[in-house]
Amino acid sequence: MKNTRKPSPKRQRLVDAAKALLWDMGYESMSPQKILQKSGVGQGSLYHHFNGKVELASTALDDMEAEMRASFDQIFATHSSPLKRLRAYLCLEREGLRGCRLGRLANESAIADEALRAPLARYFTHVQAVITQTLDEAVQGGDIDKSAPTTDIAAALVAVVQGGYTLSRIHQDPVHIKRATQGALTLLNALHPQ
Repeated sequence: MKNTRKPSPKRQRLVDAAKALLWDMGYESMSPQKILQKSGVGQGSLYHHFNGKVELASTALDDMEAEMRASFDQIFATHSSPLKRLRAYLCLEREGLRGCRLGRLANESAIADEALRAPLARYFTHVQAVITQTLDEAVQGGDIDKSAPTTDIAAALVAVVQGGYTLSRIHQDPVHIKRATQGALTLLNALHPQ
């Protein structure tokens, strides 16, 4: 029989607080005290619902991965041409100064923990696979030169977006994410067969 109990509101507040803090400050700066302050629940609730910080963060990252994947998939679920889908992805409004919700955690030493790394790996593997598939469709449709290495190009597009976030945060200027994605669009357009 399937469990139909609603999740505890306090548990959800803890997860939501962790999601916000992970994006705002990262895992290593996210203390249990900050989680309790942000969620407004007591310490007993934290340890009633989770074994500790790693389990709470892992749950929050799983939620973030599912949310980001759903948003990403929505862009690529349209019936528009492959290049239009790729352009829509590159032209998304992004919060350069906040960084990617998941990608900004990649430089933390805690990412060596499989429970924390797995949601990031799942998301970026999925993104790269969908972009590769979309590029393959563009090749088959004659929109991109048939010699284009689609897997490599997909990896480069993901790296450009993540690099744009990094540059925006380093320079504290959101223009860098826009420049990076604009540059990726220019390179994408250059793949059109002559």
